[in-house]
Amino acid sequence: MSNFGHVQRITREVGCNVITFRSKGEYRWCVWCQLRKEQGIIKNWWYEDSGLIIRTRKFKNKKVYLPDFIVQMPDGSYELEEFKGYFPAKDYTKLKLTAQQYENPITLVFANLTNCKSNRTQYSRAKRLEPHLKRVIYNANRDIFKPIKHLFEV
Repeated sequence: MSNFGHVQRITREVGCNVITFRSKGEYRWCVWCQLRKEQGIIKNWWYEDSGLIIRTRKFKNKKVYLPDFIVQMPDGSYELEEFKGYFPAKDYTKLKLTAQQYENPITLVFANLTNCKSNRTQYSRAKRLEPHLKRVIYNANRDIFKPIKHLFEV
């Protein structure tokens, strides 16, 4: 099991809700979700809503998956959005099983994942998942967060 003790949780207010996030990246993605809601691109969003624990078959002893974000589209359909700073094999397996067993589209978001020597294994996992997902965003820091950085609390 990986140790993510270096990742500090942060508590911020987003959309009149005070939420404790597991990382700054998840906080920033939450601000992005709120911005999309305010612009009418999505109808609503929820962060780690324990009411939507997805049960998957055939995954060791853990048969549940709690998505980072549930997004309701304007047509009433739901999509799952998963934010990752690090992408271990167990997360690959959970996402693949969820994508195969449920019809809700999944978006996988990375803060900054490139095909360099230190990230090659994680990058190849993400590439193998692409056919099962709606989309994979490899560099949210540059493509999404940089243009809206003025919206983030310090």
